[in-house]
Amino acid sequence: MTGVSTGLILAAALAATDAAAGTFTFDKSHTEVRASWDHLGLSRQSARFNDVSGRLDFDPENPEAARAEVTIKVASVSTGVAALDNHLTRTKDYFDASAHPMITFRSEGVRLTGDKSAEMSGALTINGITKPVTLGVVWNYLGPHPLGTVNPTLKDVTVAGFSARTQILRSEWGIARTIPLVSDEIRISIEAELQLEPLQTGSAN
Repeated sequence: MTGVSTGLILAAALAATDAAAGTFTFDKSHTEVRASWDHLGLSRQSARFNDVSGRLDFDPENPEAARAEVTIKVASVSTGVAALDNHLTRTKDYFDASAHPMITFRSEGVRLTGDKSAEMSGALTINGITKPVTLGVVWNYLGPHPLGTVNPTLKDVTVAGFSARTQILRSEWGIARTIPLVSDEIRISIEAELQLEPLQTGSAN
């Protein structure tokens, strides 16, 4: 990375304190939800969900008021093994995708744990079953897009970045096949980039 590009990114980061509050939508091309599990005590294996959408209402001056809604398309799961992907989504042994094609999360509260960290509690729905979960969230960035000075399409675009982690027991959502050979415990990691929605203006009558 050149000194010029590094300087541009640093300048954008310094401008983050002037960022506006509002509703942010997920940038699908730069958002990843990954689940991992213990496989037979031999290794940890993982799957990535490639179709994640949703919104976040966020005010940097009042982060405890943040609210998030996330939808994950079950059929977008990718393990790198086609036969396993089919088994996960086209049978009822794991995800009942034909009846419940979406995984959803709706936040219910935020508790700050540091200057840029928090616990976000909410309801996670898988296979039509809703259970509470708590995400450990880190706020990475909020401000002008770091590439806005070199890419005209990103000029005046405000972005935010967050990382989150949680751990669940899949059996609580009715996914119990192969336990305990394959772990009940599932670790979930989220890396998300979001864009601030433009303000909506009313049309003239």
